[in-house]
Amino acid sequence: MSDRPTGRPRTIDPDAVSLVALRLFDDRGYDAVSMDDVAAAAGVSRRSLFRLFPTKGALVWGGLEEFAARLRAALDARPAGEPSADGLRAAYRAAATFPDGVVETTRHRLRVIRADPALDREGTPRIAGLEDHLTRFVAAHDGGDPADLGPAVRAAAWSGAAIAALTWWASSDEGRPEDAVDRALRELR
Repeated sequence: MSDRPTGRPRTIDPDAVSLVALRLFDDRGYDAVSMDDVAAAAGVSRRSLFRLFPTKGALVWGGLEEFAARLRAALDARPAGEPSADGLRAAYRAAATFPDGVVETTRHRLRVIRADPALDREGTPRIAGLEDHLTRFVAAHDGGDPADLGPAVRAAAWSGAAIAALTWWASSDEGRPEDAVDRALRELR
């Protein structure tokens, strides 16, 4: 009998590979872990790993697009006459409500990003346009001009508070991310 595969390719779960990588980065440090280390720990070939994640940073930032998409959708679904503060709080809570299956991955992801600020350079393009979307939302809901300073500052303050809450949650191991975000954004009221 042969040990060769039956010709059917093995399905690789990108979420499982990402979690393995994030655990390694969280335990040993991002710079101390190579793509070869990740491939070995995940039980996949280097080639398969690079097919799923073309860069090491992609292993870290993979879930950010989903968060940004949830946030945009939640903002777009808010009623037109609602004050921006109420809409932002509800939208951030919805965006930070991660499915149970990715809560651990999200916690590791946020810890790794916090531990290595240089990772911000790779994450910034992944959320391109989100800052503008938030500013336009604030201006539309508060009756201002998105080109003015006020809406940009208010949007940045809410965004900063949400990021601080998620970072705190990841480090504290307390509760759910959406509860931490909601608590932080209530502080802005």
